[in-house]
Amino acid sequence: MAEHVVRYSANQLTISDEPAVRRLAEYYALRCAPRPLAYRSRAAWVARRSEVRRQARAALGIDPAPERLPLDVREGGTLVRSGYEVRRLYWQTWPGVYASGWLYRPAPLSGRAPAVLNLHGHWPGGAAHPVVQSRLIGLARLGYVALAVDAIHLYGYEVGVNPAGVMTWNNMRALDLLTSMPEVDPERIGVTGASGGGLQTMYLLALDDRPRAAVPAAMITYFHRILSPESHPCACHYVPGIMREMDALELIAVFAPKPLLFLTVERDWTRLFPQHELLEFRSLYRLYGQPDRLDHEQFPGGHDYSRPMRERMYAWFERWLRGREGAVPAEPEHEPEPPESLHVLDCSPPEHRGWDAVIDYYRERAVRQPPRLESRATRKRWQDDLRAALRDLVGDAEPPAALELQTHARMSSPGYRLEKISFASEPAVRIPALLLVPEGAQGAPAAVLLHPGGKAGWFRDGRLDSLPGELLAAGWVLLLPDVRLRGELALDWQHNCLIWGRPEAGMAARDALTAVDLLYRLPEVDWRRLLLVGVGDQGVGALLASGWDERVAAVVADCVGTAYRDGGEGLPLIPNILRVGDVPQIAALSAPRPLWLFNVPSARMNFPSLRYYDFARRMYQSLGAAEALRMIPTQSGPLAVPTASGLQEWLAHQWRRLPRA
Repeated sequence: MAEHVVRYSANQLTISDEPAVRRLAEYYALRCAPRPLAYRSRAAWVARRSEVRRQARAALGIDPAPERLPLDVREGGTLVRSGYEVRRLYWQTWPGVYASGWLYRPAPLSGRAPAVLNLHGHWPGGAAHPVVQSRLIGLARLGYVALAVDAIHLYGYEVGVNPAGVMTWNNMRALDLLTSMPEVDPERIGVTGASGGGLQTMYLLALDDRPRAAVPAAMITYFHRILSPESHPCACHYVPGIMREMDALELIAVFAPKPLLFLTVERDWTRLFPQHELLEFRSLYRLYGQPDRLDHEQFPGGHDYSRPMRERMYAWFERWLRGREGAVPAEPEHEPEPPESLHVLDCSPPEHRGWDAVIDYYRERAVRQPPRLESRATRKRWQDDLRAALRDLVGDAEPPAALELQTHARMSSPGYRLEKISFASEPAVRIPALLLVPEGAQGAPAAVLLHPGGKAGWFRDGRLDSLPGELLAAGWVLLLPDVRLRGELALDWQHNCLIWGRPEAGMAARDALTAVDLLYRLPEVDWRRLLLVGVGDQGVGALLASGWDERVAAVVADCVGTAYRDGGEGLPLIPNILRVGDVPQIAALSAPRPLWLFNVPSARMNFPSLRYYDFARRMYQSLGAAEALRMIPTQSGPLAVPTASGLQEWLAHQWRRLPRA
């Protein structure tokens, strides 16, 4: 039959020409819905507060917290200016890893002074930008010790390393540094930051009790105001899974009832703050009986930390760190340094191992080591525990069910029919798919085929590719879905998926299992012979789905020539996956059902370590199903899919042992 398959145009394969962003608009809105601070009593909030802190630590990747090593402070150069001096500082935050910053100190200085930690956002040049320099100089000339921390954007999601978490730990250690200085009064420390620096301020206040007053500027709002269905800001905004647990307001509410001043502007995402978020904070501070410790001011203009905003910040710290109320102090006249003048002070410690050493630190400590499973009972327990951990990791807890099946068109071809269908895999998510049913099918085997390009990826020049074409010719019922963010639903939502705690692979697994549920109900299908195939980065989604649902009778999955421990290039992004397991452990959840892994890295197939693919082999052997596992090394590229004839021959042998219908 394969050679008679009719050609299909792209238009014929499309179910709807509505843009994906509109098709998933309701889902986006549900995921981004604001969570108000709806606490009716102080006791209710206090009970929640410790949980917010715990969840924030976990999302930031610093639970457990790294060891508090000696700061081992190093100094670069010093600039002396009228009324202040600038020192380049370095301090140890992880073993052999040194954060850096700029200390602005009043000169002369007698006695202990209040201090302000300054966190900058995405200003060009960072702390060397004139706007950031201006507040540092202003604070120093007003008598404060001011420390600015250089922002670091580091990515090692597979072990829990993300930019906001790295910067938060650097900032907590910066507080250690300030409180250790003999010229600083540790009981009078403030924190301020604008834009990305405001984001850092929010996370720092959620985790550290030492700041006594704070001024976040041009940042704090519901998370949904800084997200977009069509674009995204810097990845530092997307802390993995944080929106599953809370909204931004709860994070900074941990700081209550200490003195908190919000500065917003009229022409960015904080413009609606006075009408919404501010009212919730006022209600919270009233629960504490401290309404005077909360304030807000909105300024004309766009996203900035302008001089009027800075002067309002100076007044706040004067009031709460020095007990001086009254007129807003004018910013002292000053001249910011040319950036090259500041960077003359740079002198990174020779012991600094580089920021990738942070990822190495977590690889050594946070990565879950696979267990040695000695009995059938321990194997079963391990499988159940890993299934639960993976479901939690990807934010998927409900059993799948295909809902609201709709048939949009039917097309007949010699020997089979093609139906353009859609079904709901979750509320507000409709999955477009092609259903291909051989003529006269009854008790037929069936397959769900997942492709990085969606259903259209299984066609070449308008014809079915070899694998689906030959399976269809052999009498298989096929379902080719566009899982979320692929095919007709294609969107660059990787960062939104991160902050929602719904990694793309988890959503693909959910959509695939819903497709399995649909096939399970078709009268033409033998429910005992349901196959799931995932190629490219859809291989992990197929393995997750098979691991969660035993209605998947067999699974074929692409390993794209790697594992997460070896870098994971080509694998879907799943934050913290190595704290739970790796591809071989996910694959072992399908045991003892038939499993065909292809594009397995050759060097890791017989690698004598439970961390790699030998773990899956041992699991199958221990369950008396060694023949049910086939592993094929990487050969001719990441989409080198098994042939239909080889697949059917293998399955025919495996399915001889199926129970009678």
